[in-house]
Amino acid sequence: MAQSQHLVASHIKPWSKSNDLEKLDGFNGLLLSPHIDHLFDKGFISFTNRGTLLTAQNLHSEVLDKWHLERNQQVGQFSVDQNKYLEYHRDMIFERALSKSN
Repeated sequence: MAQSQHLVASHIKPWSKSNDLEKLDGFNGLLLSPHIDHLFDKGFISFTNRGTLLTAQNLHSEVLDKWHLERNQQVGQFSVDQNKYLEYHRDMIFERALSKSN
């Protein structure tokens, strides 16, 4: 995106679950548009280490359509240093947060 001021800095592993080093680690961050940040933080989406978009089973296809997202969409490969944070997000946030809110 040409105007990065419209993006939100988001922790992959949440701040509240991170130790002091992880909180300040630049590899524990993504720049996301606000609506994508919402989906990511709430566990509706995640990413594989190779950059494939993962979508929660209960994410309505209407959301994907309106926001021009595709299941298994490629967003670009993540760095090796981001992988541990992405693994945490997939294991502890993706889809799990949804079951706690129901």
